[in-house]
Amino acid sequence: MKKMKLFPKTFLYTFFMLLFITTSMHLMIYFFYPKVYLSRMQDQLEKKMDTLQQEIKRNAAAEAGQIFSDFAKQNNVNVTVECAGSEVTYMGMDFQISLYTDADMVFDVSNLENAESIIVKNKTMEADDGIEIQVEVMASAMPVKEAVDMITFLLPFTFGAAILFSIVFSYLYSRRITRPIFHMLNVTNDMKNLKPEAAFHVQDEDEVGLLAEQINQVYEQLLATIRSLDEEKEHMLAVEKSKTVFLRSASHELKTPLSGLRILLENMQYNIGKYKDRDKYLAEAVAKVDELSGMVRDILDTSKVQDLQEEEKQKLYAGGEIGAVLQEYAMQIADKKLEVTDSIPEDCMLFMSRNTFQKVWSNLIGNAVQYTEQGGQITIAADTDKIWIENSCTPLTEEQLAYIYEPFYRVDDTRAASGGNGLGLYVVRELLKKEGFRYVFEPVEDGMRFTIFL
Repeated sequence: MKKMKLFPKTFLYTFFMLLFITTSMHLMIYFFYPKVYLSRMQDQLEKKMDTLQQEIKRNAAAEAGQIFSDFAKQNNVNVTVECAGSEVTYMGMDFQISLYTDADMVFDVSNLENAESIIVKNKTMEADDGIEIQVEVMASAMPVKEAVDMITFLLPFTFGAAILFSIVFSYLYSRRITRPIFHMLNVTNDMKNLKPEAAFHVQDEDEVGLLAEQINQVYEQLLATIRSLDEEKEHMLAVEKSKTVFLRSASHELKTPLSGLRILLENMQYNIGKYKDRDKYLAEAVAKVDELSGMVRDILDTSKVQDLQEEEKQKLYAGGEIGAVLQEYAMQIADKKLEVTDSIPEDCMLFMSRNTFQKVWSNLIGNAVQYTEQGGQITIAADTDKIWIENSCTPLTEEQLAYIYEPFYRVDDTRAASGGNGLGLYVVRELLKKEGFRYVFEPVEDGMRFTIFL
């Protein structure tokens, strides 16, 4: 039974339960109905005799004969009356039996041809004139035997109908009960295979419906968690790829000055040519070491960008924050005699962590100051959905823009000579991606513009 499927198991449980109930009812009817019926007949005869006794008490003994005769005919019984030594029988049945006992009884007359069951009741009654009358009432219990015969005749048919009903009801009930469970089995199998469209179509509001609804909610949360993990996985792969590219670029970037420094030191070591003047070229070697130290510091700071923890975003007023960053570059701006126009509205706000905002705009303003020609112009402005910085310079070509976000990328030797390390826009891109902002770097008339969409 434990290995049996749910539908046949439910069917058999229901069928045997109904079969037990119907069998018990049939047995109860067969065995108890005759006894109950006979008991009711005796009670009814007893009540009729009580009524007869009251009527006799209102009449004299001489007038009781007609009353007994009417009683016998009306109730289809034989009434034997014994009074003052005489005995008279009033016939209401078509046969008579002589008994030798005064006790009430019920017995089967098996020695008679009709073999009827007999009910006998004895009672002493008193007439109006005080004379006592012994009354014996004999009634037929044939209706009980007829009822038993009818039950015996119908029992096979009713029992067969009950079995058929049990089979049909068990089938329909089992089908109704197991159908949602089979539906759950099919749907959960789809859920096991992570099919996005898998879901229960809940129609009922009972416990099965609530269970299906809860499974739907759990599966939706599971899919959401899986999607989140996939996104996180793709993000981590992208970060790892970005780190790999960055490290390769950093290695290449460090390799060139290290090679130059090695050659310089070897020439000084072997007193080759002009390098005999060690004091002069020792200072140059120290400058190269300082250059390498600065480059390593920039590389380390840039590598930390990808590992920055998610900081709480806050409402920032762009004008005030950018104004503070401009103050840091006030000396360079004055040295190059640049014209800076800051036209950001006072109510221009955005949600971003303050640390990220300062890093982004420090790099953007630093690049603009560094690559704007002497006496050039820098414009910072904003409207309802974007904020931008624009500087006058030679616009970049499409080919140059394709690599502009690569770490250590420099457009030409002129820009490299200006002191840039090629990491500014790479840092800006990584930070804006982490914060979820869209951006674009594009050429405009006589310059370049970097736009951040709010």
